[in-house]
Amino acid sequence: MRMLRILFAGEGGQGVQAAAQILAEAAFASGKKVTYIPNFGVEQRGGFSLAFIIVDTEPIAYPKFAKANILAAFSSASLGRVGQYLDKQTKIVTLGRSDLPPRAWNIAILGKVNRIGKIVSEEELIKALDKRFNRQFKKNPKLRTLNLEALKT
Repeated sequence: MRMLRILFAGEGGQGVQAAAQILAEAAFASGKKVTYIPNFGVEQRGGFSLAFIIVDTEPIAYPKFAKANILAAFSSASLGRVGQYLDKQTKIVTLGRSDLPPRAWNIAILGKVNRIGKIVSEEELIKALDKRFNRQFKKNPKLRTLNLEALKT
């Protein structure tokens, strides 16, 4: 696997950091080298939120990057704010039209990013998803079903 630089961009409350953490956890658990740098303001909802992830099979010398291989854009506003991280080769991932409830949109984008980047197996991603949302899934098993559906969208 070549070094993969992924930028998650959105607004607070959209699940940007949760999706990024799940991907970083799954990649690390699969034996890859990973860096994850969250970047967000003090606002819990509505503020700009970024997550820089690098995944490689070799040690990573520096955890930030100038240009992303993949941009996961959670909103059109976030897409407009990250132009400096894009070049002609950057693959832009958005949700597009979806019948999924908004609370699962971040997981749908996560699934798309993973499929495009061929980062980890679906099983590894599900393990990390279960670990991240263990408490919520125990309280509401239908939420797990919804997220698994979103992951495969």
